[in-house]
Amino acid sequence: MPILAAGNKVLVSGANGYVALWVVRVLLERGYAVRGSVRSNEKGGYLKEMFKSYGDKFETAIVGDIAEVRSLLRMSG
Repeated sequence: MPILAAGNKVLVSGANGYVALWVVRVLLERGYAVRGSVRSNEKGGYLKEMFKSYGDKFETAIVGDIAEVRSLLRMSG
């Protein structure tokens, strides 16, 4: 039995990168649901527009800059 079957959801990290865009497209074409992580709402909006023909099969997750979070934690003690 395959680990992933069409219809399962796959996370693609850095979904707005060149290679990741192609991975997302191929997964969607093969029937997978995809959640793509990006660093900003702007990048997420761009991807949603690009993959809008796949409806709710594509969604984004905004992941902020981890270096910024670490800096804030250090400042707070």
